[in-house]
Amino acid sequence: MRIFCYFLLQFLVAVFSGDPIALHQLIVVEPNGFSVIRLKAFDMNGVRTQAGYQPKLSYKINTLPDSGNLNQLSQVYSAYGYEPKQGVAISPLDMVTGSNTRVLYTRPSPDAAGVNKWTTFSFVVNDGAKDSFPGTVTLVPPSGNIIGSEFLLNNEGWTIVGNKADSMNATFEEYSRDGMLNHYIVATDDKINIASSGAADSSIWYFQAPSQFLGNIGISYGGQLQFTQGAFSGDFTKLNGNYLVEMLCSACQGPVTLGIKLIFPMSASTDAKNFNGATTQFKIPLLETAGWLQDPQNTLTKWTPPNKCDFIRVLSRLSSLRILGDWTTWYESVALDNVRFVNTVGQLPICAQDRPDASLCRC
Repeated sequence: MRIFCYFLLQFLVAVFSGDPIALHQLIVVEPNGFSVIRLKAFDMNGVRTQAGYQPKLSYKINTLPDSGNLNQLSQVYSAYGYEPKQGVAISPLDMVTGSNTRVLYTRPSPDAAGVNKWTTFSFVVNDGAKDSFPGTVTLVPPSGNIIGSEFLLNNEGWTIVGNKADSMNATFEEYSRDGMLNHYIVATDDKINIASSGAADSSIWYFQAPSQFLGNIGISYGGQLQFTQGAFSGDFTKLNGNYLVEMLCSACQGPVTLGIKLIFPMSASTDAKNFNGATTQFKIPLLETAGWLQDPQNTLTKWTPPNKCDFIRVLSRLSSLRILGDWTTWYESVALDNVRFVNTVGQLPICAQDRPDASLCRC
């Protein structure tokens, strides 16, 4: 009852406060390219900014991108749509002067896309009384890469958990296999714990993501978690039947206590159900309706699909990401490569953006 009252109070505060919201955006930019970006906001009183409508809100740049250039629109382009587009360079705390709250972002040259986003910048809106929380504009290459590991030089901080040692560094291999595994990490099962012959292994090991994958990746909502796996040994006719991916928000309020754990079961993935050790690319949808299950924090209750708010909260406050390595009931050696969160279309609903990390959500 106490938890229900808390969220009801937060909902009422959000609805009736009239505070403006600077909306997060995801923008695709070509290498060496540019984008004219219209910053967006939402007024809880019902006034949404639209092209051609002069909003009551003012827009201010909060932080600049760490690569590329951010400029005001030129007066001639802002007013009439004629070249050149580029106006003066923007500094932190500058007000946006372009028509329809537009700015110009330009990539540096030479340029090359990798497994991570290009960059981000943030802005706030003001309704004449107060500033909003910052909204973040995330700029990605055409691949949609937001954050990733391709293991070109080392293991990039990935560890192995659940094996004989509590945690160990993943082994980096600078070799190529099948064209899909090219510089990768690998681990081998060194702990088998079964109740009886033929039973599942209850000591399951996982590849655990490093800190650069954690934090606020809420903009990936609606996209995919992608990775490649292949096995060098193991009997894949006898699977443990565990989940493929685990995501955790340790600071989020769960059904009973602090913490929300989400899993993506093998049964929800065609790739997982067909996996026989051959090198395979897995694509896991980042939607609450895609087969994810949430820990009810009660051993007498079944795991059920998360609601939209809980799923977005986990992505926006991610504290742990694990990918299954222990596929079989006996010993196996499994490689992991090309781990990426990808998205090309921003799909975060307004009801999850009252706070930048979705800690307050009304969906």
